[in-house]
Amino acid sequence: MKNPYHRALAILLSSACLGAIAAPGEGRMPPPGPGHHQHGPAFAPGVDLSDAQEDKVFAIMHAQEPKRREYRRTLHQSQDALRALGTAEQFDEARAASLAQAAGNALAALTLLDARTDAQVRAVLTPEQRKQSAENRPRREQRRPGRQAD
Repeated sequence: MKNPYHRALAILLSSACLGAIAAPGEGRMPPPGPGHHQHGPAFAPGVDLSDAQEDKVFAIMHAQEPKRREYRRTLHQSQDALRALGTAEQFDEARAASLAQAAGNALAALTLLDARTDAQVRAVLTPEQRKQSAENRPRREQRRPGRQAD
């Protein structure tokens, strides 16, 4: 490329293409980075597990995943239907109440599942690991914006 105009045009087009690749689509969130949407023991940072413990924790997490998916699906479908009902020409109070109840039940079931799973995972830990987990909790809570430590 001997012509400076062609060189400038090539640089401009290259940077425009790179910008388009790096930018998320309009109205969409960028793709999740490492650590997003990972389910795992909340105690993980700073607590070292043996291979046997890792296997047990994996089995616990794996066993609860189908129910978690079912509850989330129900929750999201109920919320979507409720939003759609809110913008409909005719608002059906009974249908809205039913959808809100379904969403609430799914959220309650999901919360209970999380508590049960946490208890099962904590049962795998040694007393020392439980202590480490408790010590790490305030630091984890500080890193979570919008949340206060208990």
